[in-house]
Amino acid sequence: MPAVYSPSIIPGYAQHIGARKEQQDAFGFSPFDDPHAIQRHGVLAVLADGIGGLAMGREAGQLAVETMRLIYEAKMPEDDVMPALIVGIQQANLEVYQLAKQHDLQGSVGTTLAAAVIQDHQLYWVSAGDSRIYLYRHHVLTQLTTDHVYATQLNQWVTSGHITEEQAVSHPDRHRLTSYLGLPEVVDIDFNYTPLPIQQGDLVLLCSDGFYQGLTENMLRAAPSLAPQCIAEWLIEQILAEAKPHQDNATVAILACP
Repeated sequence: MPAVYSPSIIPGYAQHIGARKEQQDAFGFSPFDDPHAIQRHGVLAVLADGIGGLAMGREAGQLAVETMRLIYEAKMPEDDVMPALIVGIQQANLEVYQLAKQHDLQGSVGTTLAAAVIQDHQLYWVSAGDSRIYLYRHHVLTQLTTDHVYATQLNQWVTSGHITEEQAVSHPDRHRLTSYLGLPEVVDIDFNYTPLPIQQGDLVLLCSDGFYQGLTENMLRAAPSLAPQCIAEWLIEQILAEAKPHQDNATVAILACP
């Protein structure tokens, strides 16, 4: 689908299947060409990454994205953004869990989800899993979300002196997800308690791990000064140029503030 534009936020997106047999990343945006919708709920971007090694990853990711969009876009003008995002991710979790139950696959279907909203020059986000949201501002790339992986706990134990850094780095469960959608209840949800003021020139990037594992700050600095759509496509090209033998699905969705 071609990128469309709102008066204040410009989207961009790109994805590649990588070396996988199936595209299990999914993404979506709320309408950019409907002023009334933008006034009611701002602009939403959402991204999901069906969990490899589990069943129905593609279906779970697509269902999570569509559910989040439908729930959030039903928000009334007087409703606050963050509660609507929390309801959206909880409902998306329920839908993925019900999908698993329908196929007798409870505990074997899952997906990450990350969603960001810009409304009235304020940024809100919510996530579960290890898909990330970044802010790129003044040539500095900042990760906004917390990865729900066992490595986060291991690093805390390193800080408290319970284990060594070498033990944390070599732990076999280091990359295991500790929260995702598809469980009876979401174990952990990351969100910002206070909205982040958006500045002119900011880029908000939502991305799957197959994208950010190859992303660098220097790569963004070298990105052409073009429309966000072109930047997203260029970044995917740079990541694929690394020619990793087991390249995962790679997806990025951008909200740009010109």
